[in-house]
Amino acid sequence: MPKVSVSATTTAEPDKVWQVVTDLPRTPEWNAMHQGFTGEVPATVAEGTTYKQKVKLMGMPAEMAWKVVAADAPNRLEMAGDGPMGVKAKNRFVIEPEGAGSRVTYEMEFAGPALNGPMAAMLEKQAGPAAQQALEKLTALAG
Repeated sequence: MPKVSVSATTTAEPDKVWQVVTDLPRTPEWNAMHQGFTGEVPATVAEGTTYKQKVKLMGMPAEMAWKVVAADAPNRLEMAGDGPMGVKAKNRFVIEPEGAGSRVTYEMEFAGPALNGPMAAMLEKQAGPAAQQALEKLTALAG
Protein backbone atom coordinates (compact mmCIF):
# COMPACT_ATOMS: atom_id res chain seq x y z
CA MET A 1 0.00 0.00 0.00
CA PRO A 2 1.57 3.33 -1.07
CA LYS A 3 2.15 5.73 1.82
CA VAL A 4 3.60 9.21 2.00
CA SER A 5 4.45 11.20 5.11
CA VAL A 6 5.95 14.70 5.08
CA SER A 7 6.46 17.21 7.88
CA ALA A 8 7.22 20.90 8.18
CA THR A 9 7.46 23.48 10.92
CA THR A 10 5.83 26.90 10.95
CA THR A 11 5.75 29.91 13.23
CA ALA A 12 1.94 29.68 13.17
CA GLU A 13 0.21 28.29 16.23
CA PRO A 14 -1.81 25.06 15.78
CA ASP A 15 -5.12 27.00 15.72
CA LYS A 16 -3.97 29.04 12.72
CA VAL A 17 -2.84 25.95 10.82
CA TRP A 18 -6.15 24.28 11.64
CA GLN A 19 -8.07 27.28 10.28
CA VAL A 20 -6.34 27.02 6.91
CA VAL A 21 -6.47 23.23 6.54
CA THR A 22 -10.18 23.07 7.40
CA ASP A 23 -11.19 26.02 5.19
CA LEU A 24 -12.00 23.92 2.11
CA PRO A 25 -12.52 26.89 -0.25
CA ARG A 26 -8.86 27.80 0.42
CA THR A 27 -7.60 24.38 -0.73
CA PRO A 28 -6.59 25.68 -4.21
CA GLU A 29 -4.24 28.16 -2.51
CA TRP A 30 -2.00 25.40 -1.16
CA ASN A 31 -2.77 22.03 -2.77
CA ALA A 32 -1.57 21.69 -6.39
CA MET A 33 -3.16 18.22 -6.62
CA HIS A 34 -6.57 19.88 -6.12
CA GLN A 35 -8.41 20.50 -9.40
CA GLY A 36 -11.74 21.67 -8.00
CA PHE A 37 -14.79 20.55 -6.10
CA THR A 38 -17.93 18.96 -7.48
CA GLY A 39 -21.15 19.74 -5.73
CA GLU A 40 -21.48 21.71 -2.55
CA VAL A 41 -18.37 22.71 -0.61
CA PRO A 42 -19.03 22.43 3.15
CA ALA A 43 -18.62 25.68 5.09
CA THR A 44 -17.23 23.81 8.09
CA VAL A 45 -15.30 20.58 8.51
CA ALA A 46 -16.32 18.23 11.30
CA GLU A 47 -16.46 14.48 11.84
CA GLY A 48 -18.95 13.11 9.30
CA THR A 49 -18.57 15.96 6.79
CA THR A 50 -18.58 14.73 3.17
CA TYR A 51 -17.54 16.39 -0.07
CA LYS A 52 -16.31 15.55 -3.57
CA GLN A 53 -13.04 16.76 -4.98
CA LYS A 54 -11.35 16.55 -8.37
CA VAL A 55 -7.65 15.76 -8.04
CA LYS A 56 -4.77 15.16 -10.39
CA LEU A 57 -1.88 12.89 -9.51
CA MET A 58 0.59 11.17 -11.81
CA GLY A 59 -0.96 13.23 -14.62
CA MET A 60 -4.30 11.48 -14.17
CA PRO A 61 -7.47 13.29 -13.13
CA ALA A 62 -9.79 11.57 -10.67
CA GLU A 63 -12.77 12.39 -8.53
CA MET A 64 -12.60 11.51 -4.87
CA ALA A 65 -15.55 11.27 -2.48
CA TRP A 66 -14.23 12.25 0.96
CA LYS A 67 -15.62 11.77 4.45
CA VAL A 68 -14.05 13.33 7.52
CA VAL A 69 -13.44 10.48 9.96
CA ALA A 70 -11.61 12.46 12.66
CA ALA A 71 -11.65 16.18 13.41
CA ASP A 72 -9.91 16.87 16.70
CA ALA A 73 -9.25 20.62 16.53
CA PRO A 74 -6.55 21.82 16.35
CA ASN A 75 -4.54 18.59 16.48
CA ARG A 76 -5.74 16.02 13.95
CA LEU A 77 -7.82 15.92 10.79
CA GLU A 78 -8.33 12.66 8.90
CA MET A 79 -10.36 12.01 5.77
CA ALA A 80 -11.15 8.72 4.04
CA GLY A 81 -11.79 8.82 0.31
CA ASP A 82 -13.17 6.61 -2.43
CA GLY A 83 -11.89 7.08 -5.95
CA PRO A 84 -12.12 5.44 -9.35
CA MET A 85 -11.17 1.79 -9.98
CA GLY A 86 -11.64 0.83 -6.32
CA VAL A 87 -8.96 3.22 -5.06
CA LYS A 88 -9.23 4.05 -1.36
CA ALA A 89 -7.29 6.93 0.13
CA LYS A 90 -6.65 8.50 3.51
CA ASN A 91 -5.40 12.02 4.13
CA ARG A 92 -4.25 12.89 7.63
CA PHE A 93 -2.97 16.14 9.13
CA VAL A 94 -1.34 16.03 12.55
CA ILE A 95 -0.64 19.45 14.06
CA GLU A 96 1.57 19.58 17.14
CA PRO A 97 2.77 22.61 19.12
CA GLU A 98 6.48 23.20 18.65
CA GLY A 99 8.06 26.17 20.39
CA ALA A 100 5.99 29.25 19.55
CA GLY A 101 4.69 27.56 16.38
CA SER A 102 3.71 24.15 15.07
CA ARG A 103 4.98 20.99 13.48
CA VAL A 104 2.60 19.77 10.80
CA THR A 105 2.66 16.24 9.39
CA TYR A 106 0.70 15.45 6.22
CA GLU A 107 0.19 11.75 5.52
CA MET A 108 -1.43 10.07 2.55
CA GLU A 109 -2.23 6.37 2.15
CA PHE A 110 -3.62 4.66 -0.92
CA ALA A 111 -5.04 1.17 -1.43
CA GLY A 112 -6.86 -0.73 -4.14
CA PRO A 113 -6.27 -3.27 -6.87
CA ALA A 114 -5.31 -0.58 -9.40
CA LEU A 115 -2.31 0.30 -7.22
CA ASN A 116 -0.64 -3.10 -7.01
CA GLY A 117 2.84 -3.79 -8.34
CA PRO A 118 4.89 -1.02 -9.95
CA MET A 119 2.02 1.48 -9.74
CA ALA A 120 2.50 1.68 -5.96
CA ALA A 121 6.12 2.84 -6.29
CA MET A 122 5.22 5.29 -9.05
CA LEU A 123 2.43 6.76 -6.93
CA GLU A 124 4.70 7.21 -3.92
CA LYS A 125 7.35 8.85 -6.13
CA GLN A 126 4.80 11.37 -7.43
CA ALA A 127 2.76 11.89 -4.25
CA GLY A 128 5.73 12.57 -1.97
CA PRO A 129 6.94 15.77 -3.69
CA ALA A 130 3.34 16.89 -4.29
CA ALA A 131 2.54 16.47 -0.58
CA GLN A 132 5.74 18.30 0.44
CA GLN A 133 4.92 21.21 -1.88
CA ALA A 134 1.35 21.36 -0.54
CA LEU A 135 2.55 21.32 3.06
CA GLU A 136 5.08 24.09 2.44
CA LYS A 137 2.38 26.29 0.91
CA LEU A 138 -0.07 25.43 3.71
CA THR A 139 2.38 26.33 6.47
CA ALA A 140 3.35 29.56 4.67
CA LEU A 141 -0.33 30.58 4.45
CA ALA A 142 -0.89 29.79 8.12
CA GLY A 143 2.24 31.59 9.25
